[in-house]
Amino acid sequence: MKLSTKYFLNLIFLAFASSKAIKEKALIPKFSLASGFYDDPIELEIKTSNSKAIIYYTTDGSVPNENSTIYEKPILLKNKSDTENVYCAINTFEPTNKFVPHEKVKKANIIRAIAKLPNSNTNTNSTIVSKTYFVGLNQKELYDDVPIISLITDPYNLFDYEHGIYVLGKTHDDWLKEDPKNSRATSYKQKGNFSLKGRDNERPATIEYFPGNNKKKGFNEDVGIRIMGDVSRSYIQKSFRVFHREDYGPKELKYELISENMRSDGKGLLKTYKTFNIRNGGNDSKYLIFRDKVLQRLVRDRKLETQQTDMAILYLDGEFWGVYTITENYNDHYIATNYDIDKDNVIIIKNFEVEDGVDSDIELFDDAMNYIIENDMTILENYEKASQLLDFESFVWYIAFNSYIENGDGIFHGKNWSMWRVRDPVPGVVNADGKWRMMAFDTEYSTGIYTQVGTYNTFNNLKNAFTKGSEYNKSTHAQVLLSLLKNKEFENLFYNALCDIKNIDFDLEVVNPLINSLKEKMAPMMYEHFIRYGPDKALTKGPEEYYNKLFKKFSDFLNGRPTMFLTKVAKLFKIDPPMEVTVTSNDFSKGKFKVNHGKKIFKKEYKGDYFKETAFYLTAVPSRGEFFNYWSIENCEFANPDFTPMVNTTKILDQLTVGVLPSEGCKVTANFGQVSEITTEIPSEIPSELPSEFPMNTSIDLPTELPIDIPTELPIDDEN
Repeated sequence: MKLSTKYFLNLIFLAFASSKAIKEKALIPKFSLASGFYDDPIELEIKTSNSKAIIYYTTDGSVPNENSTIYEKPILLKNKSDTENVYCAINTFEPTNKFVPHEKVKKANIIRAIAKLPNSNTNTNSTIVSKTYFVGLNQKELYDDVPIISLITDPYNLFDYEHGIYVLGKTHDDWLKEDPKNSRATSYKQKGNFSLKGRDNERPATIEYFPGNNKKKGFNEDVGIRIMGDVSRSYIQKSFRVFHREDYGPKELKYELISENMRSDGKGLLKTYKTFNIRNGGNDSKYLIFRDKVLQRLVRDRKLETQQTDMAILYLDGEFWGVYTITENYNDHYIATNYDIDKDNVIIIKNFEVEDGVDSDIELFDDAMNYIIENDMTILENYEKASQLLDFESFVWYIAFNSYIENGDGIFHGKNWSMWRVRDPVPGVVNADGKWRMMAFDTEYSTGIYTQVGTYNTFNNLKNAFTKGSEYNKSTHAQVLLSLLKNKEFENLFYNALCDIKNIDFDLEVVNPLINSLKEKMAPMMYEHFIRYGPDKALTKGPEEYYNKLFKKFSDFLNGRPTMFLTKVAKLFKIDPPMEVTVTSNDFSKGKFKVNHGKKIFKKEYKGDYFKETAFYLTAVPSRGEFFNYWSIENCEFANPDFTPMVNTTKILDQLTVGVLPSEGCKVTANFGQVSEITTEIPSEIPSELPSEFPMNTSIDLPTELPIDIPTELPIDDEN
């Protein structure tokens, strides 16, 4: 058989490429010590497989080159925390706040090395190897189980007057020259190098991740970084967005970066990240840092996207840079990895602009919103079409959430909101039906963080949206809400969302353990954070007292809010105050229940406040081997599809899901028993058609046809 010349040339090319790869690999510096924590001073050796290679290294984060120190003997690594602050001592990060630490911050050893053959061109350089060594610092004692990030980049990339993206720099000086009045602008409105966006202002870096759990391995990867955020770009402590690209290394991070981060479609943990954020807490940067983490965590089981987060400690080029959160980043890759949807089929609209997609996608958004605003939603045909354009449940929960936390910079203000959909529906894929859905982010301008936001008793967010003539009332989303609320079904859904955001999502039995555990865990790290960033009054009063005061303000809001929220809702909508409802099981070992649209299975008696003008819904969840018999009620009535009481019925109903109209002293009991001789096993499916008298409607996913969000198999609770 004859072989072509092309075949032989390919073989030669492959052999050459393989030989080159082997030589390059032989050049790569090999460190005798892994990055990490060491109790005592220790020597680091660096070698290559090529004995002729010269190794150059740096200790300040800069990129090593032929002008760097030549490696000739082991490097002694020791505790650097007593050395002078270098990058922390720079005071050109924020226009008006020139704070620099009065103390020496904790530090790590940063070693970056490159190998090169003598008398060879730059193309024969090895790749750069970057490592982080914490010597004399105890990870567990200092940071408990909070992960640590070491971000390594040439200081030129961050702090140079022209090229550095972390400083005021040349951009600020040029901006001041444009107009003398600019110098009088509010600090956060002033421009600097940190204001610059886009790929041109992305800088190469190495990120090392040290998990708080020693049983889990970390990672070391080359990435791109940008400054991110809006107002908080101007803060001393800035946020970073991390990009994985083939230009730097792997095109994505394959790692369970954020603990317990379930995919949005429920199909296991998220294990792939194209981008993520190292976030300063946004508006909460100078306060608790974890406000947004807590608030989004409390509604993560609702039908809106929420960013999952982990607390983290950042070291920047070896210097302690403060408390941060590792936060998911919304983009087309986020949707793709959370739903197995082609990223090119994803549209994200953020603050009325196309964030991901093509420019013409804004027309799809405008058309959907305009249809809902301009058409009569009391007409069934219009309402059903609207329900195919907008996920009603996602929308009302987003509104209820923002109203409850009293978001002072949210959707009715035209800021900090995003919505997504697929351009072309994909059958069989969760949420790929072409409906617009909400994405929560940057929720921390809330919960009384600033005086102008108010206290737990403030109720401006929702009230302003319903105040005719106000700028908030004229906002697109307020107009969408007002139009939909003319429909009785949507109104019922909306009222239930307002009730359950208080009753369930912000239940104090959930809220207080969460915030108190975070407070206790983060306290020592926040004290160190205040030493790094101030303010001076925190150091004068003492970091502990200052931190406790900040936390109390947050805690007071969350603990006070339930006492007044629904009363204010009732006053706004001119309806009677809510009344307490009790829901229980005759035997919780035999069966439990769900409330309205929530995923939570209640395993003990539930008490919640509801309006008598609306029906709330309950679904029975029998334990394995048990059988649901019927619902029984006291001082309330089962509901018809039009939210009116059923007539000529007893106080017993055997439907799996029921609607209930509350009244004073209302109590509902789910009655379970063992499987009867006739029905020897729990039915595998809920009937595709529910009884005609069942009080359901399409707007609240409790329709006469099987709802999408109720599984086709009977819900069974395996835990007794």
